[in-house]
Formats: sequence, C-alpha cells, structure tokens
Amino acid sequence: MNSKLASRGQLWGVELNLISLLFSSISPVLNKFSLTSLTPVVGGIFTSIFAAFFVFCTILITRNPISFTALKNPWLWLLGGTNAIGIILQYVALSLLSPITVTLIARMYLVYVFVLSYIFLRERIEKWDYLAIILCIVGSFLISGGRLQLSDNGWGIICAFIYPLMYAANNITAKHLVSDTHPSNVLFYNHTTSAILLLVFAIASGTSFKGISGQAVAFNFGGAFFNGFMSLLLFYTSLKFISAGKANIVRAFGPVIVIIYSPVKDDTIGL
Repeated sequence: MNSKLASRGQLWGVELNLISLLFSSISPVLNKFSLTSLTPVVGGIFTSIFAAFFVFCTILITRNPISFTALKNPWLWLLGGTNAIGIILQYVALSLLSPITVTLIARMYLVYVFVLSYIFLRERIEKWDYLAIILCIVGSFLISGGRLQLSDNGWGIICAFIYPLMYAANNITAKHLVSDTHPSNVLFYNHTTSAILLLVFAIASGTSFKGISGQAVAFNFGGAFFNGFMSLLLFYTSLKFISAGKANIVRAFGPVIVIIYSPVKDDTIGL
C-alpha cells in the first residue's frame, strides 16, 4: 500500500514538473523584451517583488500561516542570495545573447543539481540518471540547430554558465527547506530575501532607476508571474514527492519549449 502511494506521489511530482516547465519556458522570452529599458539589477528587483506579491496573495487566499521571524534562519538568506545572483546573471546573459542560446548553455544546470544533491542531500545518482543527463544535454545541442557560436559574447556565455549553478544551489536549498515548511512559504521567503539583497546591492552600487518604460515593466511582470510564481510554486511542491535530481531531469527539456516560444529572430526584438 505504501509503495503504491509512493508511486502515485512520484507521478504527481513529475506531472507538476511538466506543468512547471511550460510556465518557466515563457520567462526567457518575456525577460528578453523587458531588457529594452531595464538593467539586470533593476529587472531582478522587479521580478522578485512581483513574484513575492503573487505568492503572498496565494498565502492569504489559502490562509497558510507565515511568520516574518523565520527570516532569522540563515538558510533563507542562502536561498534568497543564490536566487538574487542567479537572476542578475541571467538578465546579463539575456542582454548579450539570444534566449535560445542562454537556455541551451543553462542545461549545465542539470549536472550542477545532480552533483550538489549528491554532496549535500546524499541523493544517489543511478545509472538511468546518467543516461537521462547525457540524452538531455546532447538533445539540447542537437535541437538548438547550432545556435551556440564562437562569435557569441564571451561575458554573456560566462554568465550563462554560472547563473544555472546559482539556481541549482537555490533549488537544493529549497529541497532542504520544503521538508519542514510549506512550499508557498519557502517561495515567499525566497523572493522576499532576494528582493532585499538586490535592493541593498542597487543602493550600494548606485544603480539608476531612470528611463524605465511601462512596456518593459509589463514584460517583467509577465515573466515574474509565469516563472517566479507559477513555475517555482509547482516546482517547490514537486520537491515534496521526488528527489531534486529527478525533478530537474524533467526541466532539462526547457530548450525545446523555449525554441517553440521563440519563433522570431533576435533582431526583431531590437537588441
């Protein structure tokens, strides 16, 4: 009986991940458009604030108790810090490369997750997991149609390789936290601490908030809703049912969805 419940739980976790993937794959395209007038730091601040607002509304509707005293937990600041750095680097990469190229390079995320989950969560890497990693990464390169080129911006490529490491660390931290805390609470803390850290960084670095267009904010709002809220809430919930490694195997199909969402050339975006 317990094995049947466990199987159903794992199936439910995979289904949540598939739906989560559909939402998250919209984000790179929307964020690319938002960069017409938003800097990476400002874009990250708006994303975190919007996403935190969406999650907070969900918490109020579901009447799920939440305590701001929990922000004393250093794990929550690690959660927000990795998310903040990941957001900034992702925006930098998107400002210099196409959404498809960024998503293609970001498949290294899957490797990062398996390594980190093995080291910190003691999750075993099985032979089928190795096969899934290889197939997903190779498939991403084949499907990309040779989008990754030597002429691509070097700094953009570096950021595209590092930001998925930050998100992998963020998700491993989330996996640790959701075992004792409701997924929506973890997600709210994630975006709240991330917004605070990004604001502090913006003030310290003298980041300008001038010249922000309403259209760019609207695209950012959409990206925050689909990825920062809907996708991550489903993903965090799925972590209660399946391992971090298996959860991210499903998300490795992201490039396929992004290519479907990105039928236009980059020069039509005006970047």
